Amino acid sequence: MNSVIEKEVLAEFRHIAKPMMDMGLYDSTREFVRDVTRDFIRHKIETYRMKLKDFEQKYQMTFTDFSKKLKKGASIAEEDEWMEWEAAKNMLKAWKLAARETGLSA
Repeated sequence: MNSVIEKEVLAEFRHIAKPMMDMGLYDSTREFVRDVTRDFIRHKIETYRMKLKDFEQKYQMTFTDFSKKLKKGASIAEEDEWMEWEAAKNMLKAWKLAARETGLSA
């Protein structure tokens, strides 16, 4: 990351965290950033879990079964849904990996 941008980002985090620290909610900017990041990752994971659940309920089948069904023929709308479903699966996987890689259990 560019050192100028890095300094700006750090300054912004300090600015945002300061009122929280002044109120005694956080002991440090680091603690604030970790907490906010953990909550953000959790939110993303839950968002994609819900999207997957919605697709499964809508079609009354798993993604694998839906994929097999579409191999026999699909409308453009079904293909669009398949792409959105696949993207949601990929994003859930990516956010779970982000949780593991950052060490922020989500």
